[in-house]
Amino acid sequence: MTSLSAIDRVRNARAAQRLWARLTVSARCQVLAKLRAQIAQRSEEIVQVIRRDTGKPALDALAGDVMVTLEQLRFYERQASRILKPRAVGKPALLYSGAHFHESFEPYGVVLIYSPYNYPLQLAVIPLITALVAGNAAIVKCSDKTPAVAALIADLCRSAQLPPDLVQVLDDPPDRALALLDARPDMVFFTGSSTVGRIIARRAGELLIPTVLELGGKDPSLVFADCNLDRTVEGVVYGAFSNAGQVCVGIKRLYIEQPIYQVFLQKLIDRTAKLRIGNFEDADLSPFNAAPLRERLASQVEDAVRTGARVAWPKGGPPSGEFPIILTDVPAKSALMCEETFGPVLCIFPFRDKADAIAQANAAPFALSASVWTRNRSRGIAIAAEINAGSCAVNDVIRNITNPYTSFGGNGLSGYGRYHGPQGLMAFSRTKSVMIANDRRRREMNWFPFTRQTFNLFDRLLKIRHSASTFASVLRRIIPLLLCVLFFIGR
Repeated sequence: MTSLSAIDRVRNARAAQRLWARLTVSARCQVLAKLRAQIAQRSEEIVQVIRRDTGKPALDALAGDVMVTLEQLRFYERQASRILKPRAVGKPALLYSGAHFHESFEPYGVVLIYSPYNYPLQLAVIPLITALVAGNAAIVKCSDKTPAVAALIADLCRSAQLPPDLVQVLDDPPDRALALLDARPDMVFFTGSSTVGRIIARRAGELLIPTVLELGGKDPSLVFADCNLDRTVEGVVYGAFSNAGQVCVGIKRLYIEQPIYQVFLQKLIDRTAKLRIGNFEDADLSPFNAAPLRERLASQVEDAVRTGARVAWPKGGPPSGEFPIILTDVPAKSALMCEETFGPVLCIFPFRDKADAIAQANAAPFALSASVWTRNRSRGIAIAAEINAGSCAVNDVIRNITNPYTSFGGNGLSGYGRYHGPQGLMAFSRTKSVMIANDRRRREMNWFPFTRQTFNLFDRLLKIRHSASTFASVLRRIIPLLLCVLFFIGR
């Protein structure tokens, strides 16, 4: 890491980007294929670096960081040229006689990427490679909590022989993060909390810099009485406590249909009690030790218990700093339900029927992802359509967002914009529309001079095209109109 100023970084990135953008999409992907090879060859090293910075289990680092990143790279290598290919678009033939239209996709220029600590490789490299495929340069501001991963990403880019200054990786502390934004990059991609996201959005808005915000979630999970009980219990425990609950699309609110509420709750407690927690390599989840987050979450739990929530797990009443935690009867207005949470705490509620379940699921201002558990596939799809969320899984959780073909993003307090899949390349590209007109005519009808004859022509045209009329009346009006149009076309 060098001590370059933010302005110098953006200037250097802009110079590198101009050369990079001249390459075809296919040529860019050929260069990035070397990055994918580096990540695959060094996967064991990467896993250990991630573990040292985050403490997460090895399998979570391999599957949740390395594998997901590789699959997205592979998808773009195979599909990006087709996705970003210029395309012909239609036109109203009567109004644009002899003209043709097409759209093409151009890079923004320099993209500033803010990435968090919970999935430090995936959440930095996937937006990075998406920006690069689209023809941009990137400045990646990694979390200061994962400096070794930041250094590793920079080394991977060097080893893949990416052009100098095309990718710049930093792990600056938060108090220096806004300086990068003030250096006026051409686009900002932020992944993190809704609180910090607001700050980024406000400043980017003042500078009129396009922004994609991937913010926090409060994801609901709806469990119906006809679900596969054993699979659903396993899925919910994984969804709630994976990566010590530090997953933006993890389950935070669980809604269980009343006929199976008590049975499901007990099975959930029994399965949670069997989780292996520790820093050893094949642990199920690492201890929840992030001091600021732990203190904030503990305070939210204490507030919920004080105002009426019951602790279902761990046994013995209100917890004293012990995680994971399962709560029932959590008041709707408690901080735990109204604010963003990022840790291994699950709030559980019963519901009467489909309408009640959907109403409760949609009550939160966060709308990132959701899950529905039922053997009735049609009902699951119908419920997914009614839940306010950027994505939803039926009979699964979290895994749905790792499909490189599908887009990902949230609504409401969970942010705006999409990435992954074809939408990701669109998010990092400007669309340019081009019209090519026939130059044989001396002038177009809407050009000067403005005359009453031309006015009457356009007035009659819009009435024919947009008024409700009988076929006979349209026919009586269209014949003289066509003669008039032919007169102008021939001039």
